[in-house]
Amino acid sequence: MLIAAVLVVGYLLFADTVRHYTHQAVDPHVIRFSHFGTYQDYETWGEVIRAFEVDHPGLRVRQEYVAGWYGMYDTKMRQQILSGTLPHVVLVQYGPFRGIARHFESLDDCLPAGFPAEPPLNELDPIALGCFQVDECQRGLPVCGGNLLIYCNPECFQRAGKHRGHEIPLPDDNWTMSDFRRVAEELTCDLDGDGKVDQFGFWQPRWVYYLPFIWSFGAEVLDETNTQWRLIGPAAEAAMQFYQELRFPHQVSPRPEEVAQMVQDVGFLTGKVAMCVNGPWFQPFLARTRLADTYHVAHIPIGPGGRVTRVTWDGVAMRGGLPEAQRRHAEAFVGFVCSHKAQVILTRTQRALPALRSAAAEFTRGDLGRTSQRFVEALSYSRLQPETPHFRAMDRAINRHLVRLLAEHNRPTAAKMLADLAADPAIVKAFPEGGGDVCE
Repeated sequence: MLIAAVLVVGYLLFADTVRHYTHQAVDPHVIRFSHFGTYQDYETWGEVIRAFEVDHPGLRVRQEYVAGWYGMYDTKMRQQILSGTLPHVVLVQYGPFRGIARHFESLDDCLPAGFPAEPPLNELDPIALGCFQVDECQRGLPVCGGNLLIYCNPECFQRAGKHRGHEIPLPDDNWTMSDFRRVAEELTCDLDGDGKVDQFGFWQPRWVYYLPFIWSFGAEVLDETNTQWRLIGPAAEAAMQFYQELRFPHQVSPRPEEVAQMVQDVGFLTGKVAMCVNGPWFQPFLARTRLADTYHVAHIPIGPGGRVTRVTWDGVAMRGGLPEAQRRHAEAFVGFVCSHKAQVILTRTQRALPALRSAAAEFTRGDLGRTSQRFVEALSYSRLQPETPHFRAMDRAINRHLVRLLAEHNRPTAAKMLADLAADPAIVKAFPEGGGDVCE
């Protein structure tokens, strides 16, 4: 009796899953495709799938969707690798993908045969294309991405100008770090004279969103091989001192208690902060607010090391070891996702930049290039963030020491903070050779 009950429960729990994967294994005309993101992403990918099916009669794409950001999706994908149930084609992010790339097919053999004649591969952004090359194999193809720029709330500029009795113009394309700090100071105001700041100039980000400033000061986090620590020395000290001075003595950014339970996007939209660092994915959100036709996007300020910003890319990859028929069909879908038709669908919401350069005009069409064009222009000075198997430990360590840099009491100097960070057990363990000699 107990055995029968267990069998019934097992059937109810797992029969649908077994049918799902068994059916896929024997039907070469069905392509399983997985992705992550918001409901808007779900709808957008659904439109891409419908367009593919129209162009490829007889083929169907089964959309497998994980709501939310990449972490949960990445965990599920790794579980599917272990269980042998990985979908035929998956959406992947550049950094985490490199650690599992060996499980995906090299696309070198199917290119250009499996890639559409239009567009040629050389029309894909070269940095985007290169970041999915692992061990000299093209393990994926880039789809869309985003870089970081400075968003400006014009209402805050107008309020501060009225309060100070003179106009505070929006940043021009050639502004410098000194200009940035001066503007941030002018935008920081006690509007009602009660001794408390009502409007701050800038939302101070954690290190990944501050990376454009670190690079623009001429500093590096890791060496060119991403195996040795390099966040040390005069350029890094200048970048961290700049970060600290935004809070002490200038306090152009709010303390945590001054924006309790408020995230950056809300602080920007409500006018609590006038400027913040964000990517193109912020644009669709702003398009549904009162700032839709007025918000401004500025380039990263020019620093002692020039002008650099961070870019990230998502791509598509094909599961390794597929039977011949399924492989051909999966190749067709991978190629279609990178085609002009699909790239336009994926990026016309302005949530992400197209990897295909010829589709950039459609990306900027939504606002006639008023703000989106700057994200396209910024690709010329964009860099991939350092990627390492120890990224999570490094991320936590840097952010932990940034918090100390902004402590109310006993805060370290920039030089001391960097020395403590370099000696942090997490950094020493991840990069045992240290930073070596730093020459500036």
